[in-house]
Amino acid sequence: MGFAFVNNSRINGITSLNSKMGHFNFFSVHHFNITDVTITAPCDSPNTDGLKFGFCSNINISKAHIGTGDDCIAILSGTTNMDISDVNCGPGHGISVGSLGKNKEEKDVNGLTVRDIVFNGTSDGIRIKTWESSASKILVSNFVYENIQMINVGNPINIDQKYCPHPPCEKKGESHVQIQDLKLKNIYGTSTNKVAVNLQCSKSFPCKKVELIDINLEHKGVEGGPSTAVCKNVDGSARGKMVPQHCLN
Repeated sequence: MGFAFVNNSRINGITSLNSKMGHFNFFSVHHFNITDVTITAPCDSPNTDGLKFGFCSNINISKAHIGTGDDCIAILSGTTNMDISDVNCGPGHGISVGSLGKNKEEKDVNGLTVRDIVFNGTSDGIRIKTWESSASKILVSNFVYENIQMINVGNPINIDQKYCPHPPCEKKGESHVQIQDLKLKNIYGTSTNKVAVNLQCSKSFPCKKVELIDINLEHKGVEGGPSTAVCKNVDGSARGKMVPQHCLN
């Protein structure tokens, strides 16, 4: 189901079952509310994104149950002022921003709040992905993730600025997507990979003003040992409980 150039509207109480591709696609949609939506597809079904947004603004999503073979929610170029709350995601690839930077005409993404979420058995939880060889210089800013539970999630916190879904990729340099003003507060639960916090930012445009507050992610995978954090090209601060130990500058 697709919505393009739709304003001041809402979806309520709809179930989407086994879509052949993405379930709900939104393009240039503004002031739109989505509540009490259930989205279901098998975990191995490719490209079955639950909710996908591009060039949208003032979007509110709440009380949703999403399980797919791709992103539960995908947030793409030009999307601003989005509030996501009370969502259960799993299976799937989490709530993803991107991928970004591949095309020249892309626009900034800013003003995202994600709160009171449960990720259960997903490959990723909090995810931002940008192409290593960027065609556009854009800004990703003013993101807040708060009160989020991870239940056996592969990559609970994952910023990947060397995104390359189908190697080998033509590498022409670092990502030109700037990520800044990112707050992660009260993120807790279990990670199936040892690296529970993965912040791999661009060497040319390092992540700025990344704030970690009360992170408690334990490793529950087959490797054994405690969870770890990896940081590359990140400037930020941390306070409160910190499992794994943070690696910010």
